[in-house]
Amino acid sequence: MEEEQFAHEEKSLPANTSLKAQIIIPTLNEGQTIGNLIHDIRNHILPLNTSILVIDGGSTDNTLDICKKENVKFITQKGKGKGNAMRQAVDYTEADIVVFIDADGTYEVSDLGALIDPLINNKADMVVGSRLKGKMERGSISLLNMVGNKIFNSTINFAMGSHVTDSLSGYRAMFSNVFKDLVLFSNNFEIEVEMTVEALAKNYRVVETPISYTVRKGTRSKLSPIDDGSKIAHSLLFILMNVNPLKFFAVISLCFFIAGIYPAYFVLNEKITTGEITSLPSAIFSSLLFMTGTIALVVGLLSELVVRSRRRVEYLVNRYRI
Repeated sequence: MEEEQFAHEEKSLPANTSLKAQIIIPTLNEGQTIGNLIHDIRNHILPLNTSILVIDGGSTDNTLDICKKENVKFITQKGKGKGNAMRQAVDYTEADIVVFIDADGTYEVSDLGALIDPLINNKADMVVGSRLKGKMERGSISLLNMVGNKIFNSTINFAMGSHVTDSLSGYRAMFSNVFKDLVLFSNNFEIEVEMTVEALAKNYRVVETPISYTVRKGTRSKLSPIDDGSKIAHSLLFILMNVNPLKFFAVISLCFFIAGIYPAYFVLNEKITTGEITSLPSAIFSSLLFMTGTIALVVGLLSELVVRSRRRVEYLVNRYRI
């Protein structure tokens, strides 16, 4: 059952734009940090009307008590997972711009202006706070998470021809209609990667801005490097396979062709030097590798045709939507 509690809208100082922004904070047992975050947001001056929306995933501590005390609007999430919470919050909001920020105190409220400014000046459709471009406190990101992040970024940049540095950032701002136009299925932390790839695939202007990142305050991180990392990797491969299938399957095809070169060379060398082929297993193995590579390339071409046709249909539907 969805609940909501609010006494008034949080207000910024007089705005110079008619746009409205809502800062969305997914929470789950963030009682040690949510109060300070709310105070920091309220005390920060932004050039547009701003409100706060907390979406709670079933906290058992005093998170919601603090929200009630601070007269902050909140709703109770249906289901579990950060991705699910973000989609539900955007469906609920009526703001023009949505800003996502974690409730654990790792992101600085002082960076809000840098996230929103490109949007209100029509320089971007989505702005991602890049931790790797900014200042990171020692120990804020583990070595395993850092390596995984760079692998994901490199994969996205190769597939999309982009220059993303922090696809896993949880601090980002975008127009709410842009978020609603993205096809998002992820229910957990992998939604950040999904948002980045989907926005790039739909040719939205994705801009990164340097931000500060500090050590998590309060409870321990809910992100598991192994479990959530594997989910993110699985989602990333699936997304890229659907967004840029030709390049995805071309890489697979190339790997099979490269693997088939050595046994094929061995067989050809044997034929040239002896006039006979006695290594039938090598001949069969190399043939299978080349056939598999060819099949992968054909699948990529057919998949690319399907994806391009789907995009044309989406374009026509959006263009002539009543």
